[in-house]
Amino acid sequence: MEKSRNKKNLKSPHISYKYIIGFCITFAVCNSFVEKIANKNEGKNSPQIQNIRFNQVQSYKSNIEIKKSSTRIVKNNLENFSIKDRKKKFIADLFPVVHSANQDILEKRNIFFEIEKKIQSNNLNVLEAAILKKLFNEYKVKNNDLAELKKRIDIVPISLAIAQAAIESGWGTSRFAQEGNAYFGQKIIGIKVDGIRPNDSENPLIKVRIFENLNDSVKAYLNNLNTHFAYKNFRKSRNELRSFGKTLEGIVLANQLKKYSELGNEYIINVQEIIKKNNLSKFDFIEYTSAQR
Repeated sequence: MEKSRNKKNLKSPHISYKYIIGFCITFAVCNSFVEKIANKNEGKNSPQIQNIRFNQVQSYKSNIEIKKSSTRIVKNNLENFSIKDRKKKFIADLFPVVHSANQDILEKRNIFFEIEKKIQSNNLNVLEAAILKKLFNEYKVKNNDLAELKKRIDIVPISLAIAQAAIESGWGTSRFAQEGNAYFGQKIIGIKVDGIRPNDSENPLIKVRIFENLNDSVKAYLNNLNTHFAYKNFRKSRNELRSFGKTLEGIVLANQLKKYSELGNEYIINVQEIIKKNNLSKFDFIEYTSAQR
């Protein structure tokens, strides 16, 4: 009897090991199954952001991206055209880039409205909170101010962008445009910063920012108007037009760009004249998806 008991005691540890191994295998299978379900359903709470995963939040981009061109403008290329043809080519080149950049902004604006609804219903999930934080950072909004973020995530009228680019780049013929894709005269300050120094500048630290391509130049311009404190009134006026259901017209919003140039009011008049003479206002009535809100 004593021997049989000892045999049972010797077998019990092996039996317990089998149970442990079996439990581990079962747990691993269940855990894998749960992860598959979670990944499959992740983001379904918000149809606007269902394609965004947690590991993509830090590098979040809209589904609509601007098609980039790595080709720089060849020096004096536009000068080979007649003035009339040069303007046509300039507008034809710039229009699709600005339009695409605006569509990208509208995509983010739609996501913002979806998130805003979730906040109002107290139903914001972790992913949406992370995306909201990303938008606050991208548009340089402090104190989680949703009203301010709404003002900043919005388009710039195509007519306004083309008119300003025409002035700042001499319809694409300026040294800054040809050598650095600098169409909007954005300044940067510093010794080591990458830029082109104006010939008439007495300060060696002030340069015109250069870009790899036209797309980057346009995006930087839009970001400038949407975030810089100097254009606060521009964003305020644009938001007011939205609230009244008005079309965002460049010739109207140009009135708020006095601080864009040292010329002040004269600059505004020049922008509006270019819009009128080149019939650019027609571009502002293009149907943007969800552009009414």
